[in-house]
Amino acid sequence: MTVTIRLEGSEQLQRELRRLSDDLREEAGKAVLATAVEMRADIVTSIQRGPASGRTYTHYFYTNKNGKLVQGRKRAKPHTASAPGQPPMSDTGRLANSITFDRVGDLTATVGSALNYAPWLEYGTSRMAARPFFRPAVERMRPIYIGKLEDIIRRAAR
Repeated sequence: MTVTIRLEGSEQLQRELRRLSDDLREEAGKAVLATAVEMRADIVTSIQRGPASGRTYTHYFYTNKNGKLVQGRKRAKPHTASAPGQPPMSDTGRLANSITFDRVGDLTATVGSALNYAPWLEYGTSRMAARPFFRPAVERMRPIYIGKLEDIIRRAAR
């Protein structure tokens, strides 16, 4: 699952951006990349420090000789899940560690997770309510990102 941050706007804005000097385009690209880095950090923090306000249950798992976490009856560890609508609670750190960012183009970056269960947590399933962690981060970062672009455009207009 990936979230893409794109420098988008009206056709007029797109034309103006294409006319910008290379320095300003580079500055806009840095703003895109900085926002992707900040969004990744925001997502990881929400997973690691979110409220544990859901149901508490016990996992039975252990690490086998290959270091892989497997289910069994060797050790019980209680886990308090997140409530529906809250970011997923970290148990093993696998989800938080899977959040990556990448610069795709000069004005495009992606933030995402390659874990197959990330979309299930984000959007829910027929048996589990959503535990969104990407969409809230996008909404928190949106005004910061827009502010960065406005600053660049303001400086270019001088």
